Amino acid sequence: SVNPTVGSVRSNTDRCVRLAHAMAQGNATVGAFPEQVLGGYPAEDLIQWRGFVAAQWNELHRFAEETRELGTVFVLGITLAHRGHLYNTAAVVHRGQVRGLVPKEKLPTYNVFYEARTFSRGVPGQVDEVQGVPFGDLVFEFDFGVLAVEVCEDIWSPDGPMRRRCYAGAELMVNISASPYRMGVMGTRREMLATRSGDNQCTLAYVNSVGANDGLIFDGGGFVFQNGRPMLEAERWVEGGFARPA
Repeated sequence: SVNPTVGSVRSNTDRCVRLAHAMAQGNATVGAFPEQVLGGYPAEDLIQWRGFVAAQWNELHRFAEETRELGTVFVLGITLAHRGHLYNTAAVVHRGQVRGLVPKEKLPTYNVFYEARTFSRGVPGQVDEVQGVPFGDLVFEFDFGVLAVEVCEDIWSPDGPMRRRCYAGAELMVNISASPYRMGVMGTRREMLATRSGDNQCTLAYVNSVGANDGLIFDGGGFVFQNGRPMLEAERWVEGGFARPA
């Protein structure tokens, strides 16, 4: 769980680098950071500033360089500009390289969210490149198995990309979120995440943002489920929050 500051791209990246080294020292195989962690969430119309989006691309590569010596695979959220569109994206980083970029498909347009106004949707089967980095509907092969990633709302829908990517061989699904607190949300998340993991017979790791932003409160915390069974749970309301047995 990370408490980013909207618009403070460099300091947000510095924060992620520090936590990445802490994860690696704890022998983490995969480290997950929240949705839009480099730019802060929700950035709203700020993402229409080209300099703000370009800064996230540059800082993503700085994060990769500053974690080059670490064996951990990292997943973190950025805003990405590509072919005239803006995407809410999960980036996979390992050994100094950005291994791939996966755009969010399910853009919420309810309650406090109106992402479809500012972002474009990823689409099933999309395969492209951004400055030589694979972009689209991807899975990633590592020595520990096949990894897939998705962003927040993608997991709230039973017909989201998880089903498709697990059918394509993904064993571990990482969902990076910025999900605000509300009464009863903990139980709702737990039940929903267990259902997705069980339905798709995969290991699911979920991470959430923490802190407050413009009236929104993010409660952090995280889970790991294996085939629907709770395995690990991270502390809520604190930054870092490395997982303990569920």
